[in-house]
Amino acid sequence: MIPAFSQLLLVFISGVLGSAHCIGMCGGIAATMSLGAGRLRSAVFRQLAWSSGRIVTYCFLGVLISAVGAKLLKAQGQTVWLQSLFAIVAGILLMLQGLHAAGWISFRIRRKATAPCLTRSVFAQFFSGGSATGAFVAGLLTGFLPCGLVYSFLALAASSGHVAHGVLIMLAFGLGTIPVMVLTGAGLSLATMNVRRKLIQLAAVSVLVTGLMTTARGITFAVNNQTKPAAAACPLCTTDSH
Repeated sequence: MIPAFSQLLLVFISGVLGSAHCIGMCGGIAATMSLGAGRLRSAVFRQLAWSSGRIVTYCFLGVLISAVGAKLLKAQGQTVWLQSLFAIVAGILLMLQGLHAAGWISFRIRRKATAPCLTRSVFAQFFSGGSATGAFVAGLLTGFLPCGLVYSFLALAASSGHVAHGVLIMLAFGLGTIPVMVLTGAGLSLATMNVRRKLIQLAAVSVLVTGLMTTARGITFAVNNQTKPAAAACPLCTTDSH
């Protein structure tokens, strides 16, 4: 299924608004990228390099997951049904993520207190005060950190059935995360906790709507294919035996 402009726009908006949620996990890493930058211009440049690295990883993961999804679709005889199923599953995952972000449902992965923190042990020590190149590499690695929002859009990319479409979805999401993360990392964020809470709620609605649209498209695609009349045989292709 080709991602419509409205869907890509919702994905982008979800990235913008969802950045308020990302600050909790990646805000410290973003701030680390600006350590040692004497000027605001240098700090912003490092933030852009870091975000560029994240987007490259998101697109790379989008290529992998959408390629796997496309291969599975081609390998099955009932391609339409499988593609519709992928879309419905992706939509459900997005809706769950939206409900979780809104605080209407809760699910957490427990981590042992003695387990090492990846952000402290790797990023904060190795890349603190580094160059723009180091910030870009840090962005590449940050993109692999576990994130429910990223995983939800990767599921959407897998349901697209085409590598280019999957990349567009992850690119739209990645670009959406840039503004808030760059401003926060450069120390320019004026958002209070109350503002962040409202942004997260708006992001939840955006992700929820994206999930509803994706699920509806999957169901509609399956129903339309089921009710589509069989193509009539070409009258010019019939052969008469005399």
